[in-house]
Amino acid sequence: MKMDDPSNFVSGTEYNVFVYVVGVLFISECLIWMLTSKRTKNSSRKSSDKGTVWLVIIGWCCCLTIGAFFRGQNVPELMRNLLLPHFSYYIGVCLIVLGIIFRCTAVLSLKGAFTLSVQTTSDQYLVKTGLYHLVRNPAYTGSIMSLLGVNLAYRHILGVVAAFIICLGCYGVRIKIEEKVMEEQFREEFIQYCIETKYKLFPGLY
Repeated sequence: MKMDDPSNFVSGTEYNVFVYVVGVLFISECLIWMLTSKRTKNSSRKSSDKGTVWLVIIGWCCCLTIGAFFRGQNVPELMRNLLLPHFSYYIGVCLIVLGIIFRCTAVLSLKGAFTLSVQTTSDQYLVKTGLYHLVRNPAYTGSIMSLLGVNLAYRHILGVVAAFIICLGCYGVRIKIEEKVMEEQFREEFIQYCIETKYKLFPGLY
């Protein structure tokens, strides 16, 4: 399995664009990790993560590479050729970029409240403006958009389906635990927020 295999793309230009945008995706996640890791380890924060940070990390890595796996030479040819139309590549690249912007904007909106694991503090406040007025978990929305975009760029049907299922499972568990903690922390305010902003990830869908 090789993510950097140009033969998976129609032209060298498409391959280079894909490499660049995935590189930006990876760099943005590393920056988020570095900028929030100290905050995450803060002993004054109450952790209720239950290991979901690792579930999300593993799911993220799987989704990033699964498209390359299905396009690899070790996969039977019949399965390897289950490809989407060529325009899926362009949709995928756009989704990666939009997902990066969406996630970074959501993280910046939370400022000091954002952590990699599920944590709360006594002075924490509930953010309900900006992207958080559209959906309750926009940072995860951004990640899912980018990961689905990667697999759409690879154009493999099974890659897109597998990425969708992995995202639904990993982020679904994470959101369930996180929102339970938020309800315990903010009580009526969070319940009212869920009524006003009823979608967890995608407006009009979920």
